[in-house]
Amino acid sequence: MAMQLGKKGVQADMNVTPLIDILLVLLIIFMVVTPLMMMDHRVDVPKKAEVDLPPDVTAEQVVLTYTKDRAVYLNQNRVENTLLAKKLEEIFQNRRDKTIFLNFDPDANYGECVRIVDTVRNSGLEKLAIITLKEGEKFQIPGQSAEPSAQPSLEPAAP
Repeated sequence: MAMQLGKKGVQADMNVTPLIDILLVLLIIFMVVTPLMMMDHRVDVPKKAEVDLPPDVTAEQVVLTYTKDRAVYLNQNRVENTLLAKKLEEIFQNRRDKTIFLNFDPDANYGECVRIVDTVRNSGLEKLAIITLKEGEKFQIPGQSAEPSAQPSLEPAAP
């Protein structure tokens, strides 16, 4: 602040030059930044699928299913537990994508499921994907219907 002594006494004036300098610098910054903020960036977001369907089992995908009865299936084919590692090595020997889908029965023994996972990992597979069930969904072997097909009864209906 500057002070002047004069006829009227002490008069205090504020030096606004530094304040105007700061204001002009801020004005220039906003003038440069505002057009950059107004530029539109187009982003294409994929649309959500209408129905959440599991992928179909194809020749490229391998689904290993383990049931509560200790049965092991590779896709729809039953495999003996002792031959599982050898069969997996044969299937994935010439494949570039070494991904297997694991489908475990919720009622199966947990320790046996872990043993199956160890066998799969020791067979040289790099990616394990676990198939989960939604609430209310029943366990099934891929490619087989969840309910047995209804056979017409050959017995006459009771009156």
